[in-house]
Amino acid sequence: MSGPGRSRLGLILGLVVVGLLAIQTGALIWFAETSFDTVPDLSDTLTDFLDAQIDSGQEDPAFHTDEPLLRERKVLLFHDVNSRTGKDISARLIYLDAIDPKKPIDLYISTQGGWPDNAFTIIDTMRTISAPVNTWAVGGCYSAGALILAAATGRRYATEDAVLMIHANLEDSTEEWSLPRLARERYERVYKETTTLPPDWYPMTGDKSYYLSPQEALKFHLVDEIVPVWKAPRERGR
Repeated sequence: MSGPGRSRLGLILGLVVVGLLAIQTGALIWFAETSFDTVPDLSDTLTDFLDAQIDSGQEDPAFHTDEPLLRERKVLLFHDVNSRTGKDISARLIYLDAIDPKKPIDLYISTQGGWPDNAFTIIDTMRTISAPVNTWAVGGCYSAGALILAAATGRRYATEDAVLMIHANLEDSTEEWSLPRLARERYERVYKETTTLPPDWYPMTGDKSYYLSPQEALKFHLVDEIVPVWKAPRERGR
């Protein structure tokens, strides 16, 4: 084949390759667009995975009645608020109430938050037993943790180094018989009954976070008292 003929053939083959690549690229883009429209929300998938991991262990919360903290009527919520911690905390509260329905229980809270349903498992338990439950914000008391703190049936405390956060992240829905409507109403009801938060924080929808110092929490009646953190004595000679 002559030089010009080879050049034309090479040009034709090059155009064919470019055309095939363009078709392939277009097909990949179409597949990605249509797939993302049909694939379930990744957040839902992650939620299902986390719930499965939480429920894959022991079904019933286990604790020993001779635990030193239980003897002192102290309960710790130092993990995320989920189905396991909800059952564990509730079981301890019910046990201590059965032992002495008049003696207060101290619930210490340091958590990044968690699931509102499981927070209400703890709140409803506190409100159905006879023993008053004092809540204590220590470290960071965020989101669902702040909700539990506010709902105490006894006194509500915060250490002077604590940070509290109210998370207004509910869906905005007024549709009749809908879960988002019920979830928002019960969530807001706790804060309206127990605090004096600013009116413009309602409705608690969207994705707003309000961080409060203990003094600010006291101002809005989210806590009843600030407990000073013990200070180590100065070294001799200082």
